[in-house]
Order: sequence, then structure tokens, then C-alpha cells
Amino acid sequence: ELQRDESVRVVVFRGEGGRAFSAGADIGDFEKSRHDSASAIEYAKVFEGALDTIASLTVPTISMIEGVCVGGGLELATCTDIRIAAKGSRFGVPVARIGVVAGFKEMRRLAAIVGPANAAYVVLSGEILGHDAALAMGLLMRVVEKEELADDVYGLATRMASLSPVSHSAHKEILETLLANPSLTGVDVDAPNGPQFRSFDSEDFRIGTDAFVNKTKPEFMGR
Repeated sequence: ELQRDESVRVVVFRGEGGRAFSAGADIGDFEKSRHDSASAIEYAKVFEGALDTIASLTVPTISMIEGVCVGGGLELATCTDIRIAAKGSRFGVPVARIGVVAGFKEMRRLAAIVGPANAAYVVLSGEILGHDAALAMGLLMRVVEKEELADDVYGLATRMASLSPVSHSAHKEILETLLANPSLTGVDVDAPNGPQFRSFDSEDFRIGTDAFVNKTKPEFMGR
């Protein structure tokens, strides 16, 4: 629904109440939802499908993190383009404490953001990390005071929303291609209809260049 709504230019994910962005799955529900491999596979189809949907959004996505961000909550945050947190927030994937394994897709996203060594530390230590450690390993773009978080995130979202959706979509496509295929094997980077060049045939390109020349504010159409 978000993807189909052309008026949506940026999506911000946040928790409610200030205590947690997301504390992950309800362990007490495992007996019903993930009591064996067969039920875990069905659960993963739904959960990973939701994460894939978030990761595939063509508009910029931001995680506004305050409080606990662990397990599935951290996995959700790694599906967004940018993560900004309030001081005092905590992070981790302590699934080894209960004999659960983080999946391939979730690990791929985490490793792409923080690097293989840091990803290994996160899952193998089972530790809950403070905001300083999360910032140092590259999980977070920045950390701000709790009372400044909303203004910081929504200020960034507003600035992003004023830019070209055509550019945003193409940049996200290029980044995802590089993540999946770093060597660009088999990718025709010079394709006229590829993300690098098709923007030159867009209305946004005309609007943006005209506004720059005439020193006016562009009103991008997203096409």
C-alpha cells in the first residue's frame, strides 16, 4: 500500500511509548508459532516476507530508534536505509541465548551494514550493545538526545521528501544491486533504461534542471 501511494515520499518506522523500537518476537509464543522446523519455516515465510517488503520500498526509509532494538526488531531496522537512535538505546541479536538462529537474509543485511566481523560479534557474543558501540560499528548514522530525536528524524525525512523520487528509487536500486552482486557480473551498467541513465528521460530531470537554472524550488512529480 505504501509503495502504491505516490504521495508517500519517505517512510519512518518508530516504536510506541518510548521504551522500545521493537523488542523482537514474543518468546512465550514460540510453543505455538515456532515449536519445530516445519512451523519455523512457515513463520519465516511470513516474517521474512514482511522484511523483504520493507527492504524493497523504492522510497527512502528511516528507523527512528528509542529504547530497546533487539532480535527481530534489529532485523527490521536493518531493512531500512538509515537508522538514527536516541542516547540510551540498546541493540543486539541474542538469539543464541535460546537456541535460535538468525536467518540468511537477516545476517546478510546485518553484515552488509556493519561488516562480517562486527556481525559475527553481534550474534556470537549474544550481548546487548549500547548506542556508542552500535554507532562505532556503523549500525547507526548518528545518536542524538532523546528529546531531539523526533525533530532530527522528521527534519531529515522532510529534506529527503523534497528531493526527486526518481533519483531516490534509482539510487536504492543501484545500492541493492551492488549489495547482491559487488562485482556487477552480468550487469549492463550502460543500459539506456538502467537506473544510471533513465532519469534523463524523466519529468523530474526536466523539473530539477529548470528549477536550478531559474533559481526556483523544484516540485518533483516522481516520474
